[in-house]
Amino acid sequence: MVNNRALSVETEFRDAIEGLHATGASPSDYEVVEALDRHGREEGELLERYKRFVDESASPAVQYLVRLILEDEKRHHRVLEDLANTIAWGGLKGTPEQVVPHFATTCRGDEALRSETQALLAHELRDHTQLRRLRRRLRTNGEVATWELLIDLMRLDTDKHIRILRLILSNGTSPGRLDRMLHRLRWHRA
Repeated sequence: MVNNRALSVETEFRDAIEGLHATGASPSDYEVVEALDRHGREEGELLERYKRFVDESASPAVQYLVRLILEDEKRHHRVLEDLANTIAWGGLKGTPEQVVPHFATTCRGDEALRSETQALLAHELRDHTQLRRLRRRLRTNGEVATWELLIDLMRLDTDKHIRILRLILSNGTSPGRLDRMLHRLRWHRA
């Protein structure tokens, strides 16, 4: 019997493989795309295991927590495919839509984008502090271990958001100026 999920995983990177052939990619590009494809297949198998784990678990708490993992693993799988397509196609016109766009200096000269990015970064920095405080307050209530874990996961996501926003800002800002700006934002978050 053929496993439909395994067949699907094998074909998900087909666009990338086609791109390698179409662009006459270098051997190192082939190696990287093959590694991404291999990891993608492993992620696909892991997704299936997590789905079974959720379906077979009698515990609503376990189901809830494993669904959080499943959502992350699905995103990881999509990012692997996007990276493979980006490397394989090398930015040619007519490439598949699921590629990682080239990051130009989008903040340079765009004050509205810079201002919004700074405002969002300031919010995320405040949110990180507030989540730390909230985690301490949860210790006085209920199911502490699970609740603290959820807050910790939110803090990790917040750290990720901060890194993304800093990348957006740094792409159009000199490192020294960015450091001064971030220092000012830290003082305003208290």
